[in-house]
Amino acid sequence: MAQQTAWRAAAAARGLGVRDLSDHVGIAITGLDLAQAMDAPTVSMLRAACAERTVILFAQQQALDPAGYLAFARRFGGRPDLHSQRHYCLPDHHEIFVVGNAQEGGKKIGASRVGLNWHTDHYHLPEPGLFTFLHALQVPSVAGDTRYANGMAALDALPADLRARIDPLQVLHSRARLFRMLFPEASEAEMEAERQKVPDVIHPLVRLHPELQRHGLYLGGEWGSTILGLAEAEAQVLFDSLLQHLIADPFCYQHAWQPGDVLMSDNRCSMHRASEWDEASEQRRLHRIILIDDQRPVH
Repeated sequence: MAQQTAWRAAAAARGLGVRDLSDHVGIAITGLDLAQAMDAPTVSMLRAACAERTVILFAQQQALDPAGYLAFARRFGGRPDLHSQRHYCLPDHHEIFVVGNAQEGGKKIGASRVGLNWHTDHYHLPEPGLFTFLHALQVPSVAGDTRYANGMAALDALPADLRARIDPLQVLHSRARLFRMLFPEASEAEMEAERQKVPDVIHPLVRLHPELQRHGLYLGGEWGSTILGLAEAEAQVLFDSLLQHLIADPFCYQHAWQPGDVLMSDNRCSMHRASEWDEASEQRRLHRIILIDDQRPVH
C-alpha cells in the first residue's frame, strides 16, 4: 500500500493539486502544463497514479499542440499505435487518431462509432493497450461523456464462488468481428486485410496488473470477445453478467468533457465507453493516442 500512496506525497511535494473523482476511479491533477518538459520522477509519479486510479484528468490543456501531445504520451513507454484507418489520423502525426464526427471542409475526418461500446483498447492484440490518451478539442453541449470502469475493484467485490468459477477462464478476442461494428463503411477488401493482419487472440479473463500485483477483470470488448470453454449461450450470459457488474456505479467514473481536457487511462484492468450524442447538430472531436504494451496479459 505504501507504494500505491507514494505518488500522492510526490505530487504534493511538487505543489500539484490532487482530487479523487470517484471512490475507485479517477484522479484530477492540476498544476501541470503537459507541453512542458517533464523529469523522470514526475513521469513515474503520474504512471503510478494512473495505475492505481485508472484515469488521470489534466484539465485546461488548450495550448497543447499535436507534437507536444505526442511527446507527452511517449514518456510513458510502450509504442504508439498506428491505426489501419490512416485517413482518420492526423496527416503529420499518424500516431494521433481522430475520434468523433468532426468535419473539415465538409469532409468527415474522424471515426464516429469508435468508443461506443464497452472495451479495453486494443484487447485484440497479443500485447494489448497499455495507456490511452484522449485530448478534447470539440465537445457537444450535452452527452458525449466517457465512462471508465475499474476491473480490480469489481473483481474484489464478486462473491467468492463466482470468482473461483471465472478464475481459470480465458477469452477469445476477434479484431475482425470488432472492425465490422466500428467501421460499417469499410470495404470487403479492408475487412479481409484486417483479418490477415490481426488474427484472433486469447487472454485470461482474470489478469494480473504487473505494477500493482493485483488481479482484475479483463473482459476485452462487448463487440469482439467471447468466453471460451462454455456453451455459446452460457458464455454470453456470463460475459453479460460480469460486464453489468463491472460497469455499475461503485466501480465507475463518468467524465463530462470540456475543451482542453486530457485524460490518461490505464487499459490493463479497466474498460471504458463513450456515450452517444446528437451527431446531426453537434460535433465531437477527440485526439487519441494508444500506447501498446510490451507484454502479454498473464493470470
